[in-house]
Amino acid sequence: MIGLEETHRGGERAMCISIQQDALTAELYVSVRDAVGFYHYDREDARMALDGGLYSVVAYVDGQVAGIGRVVGDGRIAFFIKDLVVLPQYQGGGVGTAVLRALITRIREHCCNHAYIGLMATPGKESFYEEHGFLRRPAPGYGSGLVQFVDPVPLSAAESTATSGIK
Repeated sequence: MIGLEETHRGGERAMCISIQQDALTAELYVSVRDAVGFYHYDREDARMALDGGLYSVVAYVDGQVAGIGRVVGDGRIAFFIKDLVVLPQYQGGGVGTAVLRALITRIREHCCNHAYIGLMATPGKESFYEEHGFLRRPAPGYGSGLVQFVDPVPLSAAESTATSGIK
């Protein structure tokens, strides 16, 4: 397996976590998100999203998928960590930390000075990111982090006909 390996002691035994760069597939993305109860995306939508991303990682423990993470952005100034997901049986064992470190390492290899890494934490997971140097917003001098979820607007019959010849 290509990538870094870390050993973490969680509970009774040490876990050997392997990270593989850019190994995230649409099928894996959908299955890991589904396993933790996140919104389900169709495989084709996931494939297109992954094709438009910058980097991804897959974490393995004992050869089994344990977590995923990806980065989207402009590749120089603005980076957003998206879909850092750890399967329930591996949570608390260092998998999330290994994924986050691998993503930040990749960002640092390509970013300019004073680049920005943003993310939206799952409720209750904010302290995990704070432990790794992220700032909870709002904070003095920074506005609130915001999000809006959207659905596509279906084209009317007239728009569909008018745009069908555009290449």
